[in-house]
Amino acid sequence: MPDPRRIQPATAVPVPSRLDFLLRPVARWKLLYVCRQCYSVYLSVCHRSEIMRGFGKAARKQQADFRDTSPTISDQGRSPSDDKGQRHGHLLAIGCEDENLYPSLRGEDGARQFFNERKIPWHRTARSGDTRGGVGPTRNMASSQVACVNFLLPLAGMPGALAAAIGALDDDVRDIINIRHDCKASPVEFEWIGLGKSLEGGTARGANNTSVDAFVVADTHAGRRAYLLEWKYVEEYKSGDDKGAGTKGATRKGRYCNRYLAESSAFSGEVPMRELLYEPFYQIMRLRLLADRMVAEQELGVTDAKVVVVVPEGNSDYRERITSPPLAKRFPQHKTVSDVMRATLKDPDAAFASVCSSALVAAVERKCGSNDAARDWSAYQRERYGAML
Repeated sequence: MPDPRRIQPATAVPVPSRLDFLLRPVARWKLLYVCRQCYSVYLSVCHRSEIMRGFGKAARKQQADFRDTSPTISDQGRSPSDDKGQRHGHLLAIGCEDENLYPSLRGEDGARQFFNERKIPWHRTARSGDTRGGVGPTRNMASSQVACVNFLLPLAGMPGALAAAIGALDDDVRDIINIRHDCKASPVEFEWIGLGKSLEGGTARGANNTSVDAFVVADTHAGRRAYLLEWKYVEEYKSGDDKGAGTKGATRKGRYCNRYLAESSAFSGEVPMRELLYEPFYQIMRLRLLADRMVAEQELGVTDAKVVVVVPEGNSDYRERITSPPLAKRFPQHKTVSDVMRATLKDPDAAFASVCSSALVAAVERKCGSNDAARDWSAYQRERYGAML
């Protein structure tokens, strides 16, 4: 046995502390990288949260930045001389309204000609400072009509692009069918009221009649399907604005009630129609009734139809505000306009959808990424609308 007195104590092996680890150059670099990544994510979440809290303000700021920096806007266009234009960065100079359109849609033979031939009015308002009697688009760069036209009309001239966008809604879409009406043909129409007269009996597109922002007919495995696309951007609606009140409300109830309760209606009838007479439910209801009429009368040979609301994901003021007090009371478990709307339908998957425009852009990029025109279109959408898609 060794003499315990002769045993030397073992030399202590230094154990590197966690702080020693941080002193190593590579470790410090990795830690810094991780911290920067976490901070980047944090800023992204904060930015997204800010957008969710005030989407309209952020979207108009996005348009102001685009106006002031994009090479697609002229120096004249970004320099309004009127007081309203100088106070609001999302307004173009008067006389430069055409620059609100995608570059290939500008000029006499572009989108203005498309609208003029079909007698479609542009959404021009005194609130935006639009000149009275103008024949082109609004100067307001936050216009949802302009966003819709800039998105869909360029795709009509790109092989497979429109089918790619609509295919993001249903995987059985095979192709897009030209809409032939009044000696004109196009794969997409705007401010569509149906063939002949509107639900209200009028013939004017987009004026005091139920009309959908964009209309497309697709060839599917089951037949022809109509897509009624309602485009939203900065829209939001206040709670409690009852469209069923008073004399005008009585007229509305009488006008749509029979269609709402008809056997061919997509609505289940379990929810009284009067509970839907608050925007945006009132608008979506009317569009769904228009879709039902198309199917019942087989307009353009369609055998089924879907109403689709296209709205940016960040616009929670539209998506998540249940403006109808009776619907909010009836469906406390549903927190979005889409969920409430679906709860009123017999077959919600077939009758209605809500999608963000960014999902449609991504679908076109996946299917048509090798097409130069499609790449230019995609770059424009992402530059102009950014996180607001």
